[in-house]
Amino acid sequence: MFPNLSQKTKRENIKLLSAVQISGVTFFVYKNEDGKICLKSGEEEKLQKAAVKKMISLNPRISKLLERYRIKPSIDTKTLKELAGGHMNETCKVAMGILSMLAENIKIGINSGTIKEASMLHDLGKVLIPSKILNKPAKLNKKERKIMNIHSTLGYELLKTQNIKEETLDLVKYHHQNLKHDGYPILTDRQHPSDIGVQIISTADKYSALRETRVYRRKLSRIESLLILYKEVLEGKIHKEVYNALLGYAAQFDK
Repeated sequence: MFPNLSQKTKRENIKLLSAVQISGVTFFVYKNEDGKICLKSGEEEKLQKAAVKKMISLNPRISKLLERYRIKPSIDTKTLKELAGGHMNETCKVAMGILSMLAENIKIGINSGTIKEASMLHDLGKVLIPSKILNKPAKLNKKERKIMNIHSTLGYELLKTQNIKEETLDLVKYHHQNLKHDGYPILTDRQHPSDIGVQIISTADKYSALRETRVYRRKLSRIESLLILYKEVLEGKIHKEVYNALLGYAAQFDK
């Protein structure tokens, strides 16, 4: 059903379309120059690298961004596979759980397909972040933090070359923003991403990250994670209704 694209010419012309979930695992969906859909093959890593290289070649802003931060262009497909099978997959589950728990008047205009797609693709930009920064077992210094913070913009720029909706792109780019708009990247007066949409992805991303074991800390419990996020509610960074929806989902999920 899904062809194995072993020929070099076809690998060079594949195109990242989206991501899908199958049995709780996230896979990236590709299309070759003949229009055939490719989901997974024995050369999955080569497909991923070819797709990312193609995206970089199609958008000069990516290379300029990497040059500005003195990042050596390299593609960490191991990180991409770990993200797809772990964090991005879990973020998607939590985001869809939050959405299902939100009152109808709060989620007016929010498209569930957009939330699902954005949550599965939100950290794609980390594939270009040096692994020594991604996997540092200690607090990042100021320079490293600046580099880490461009992953959302890198993801946005990579996905801009693909057939992906603007609403999804905005959610990927601003998934580290908050209600006070003091997150990253900085918003201009002309930029108005959906606060609720961003809140759903951002809150799901944070909760998923807190509930995972990281190289610099242990996995936190549900209560510990929710208490940390509640502090952001009090600080005016997380929408109270989005947090309440997370509470409902987390309690239901743990059962």
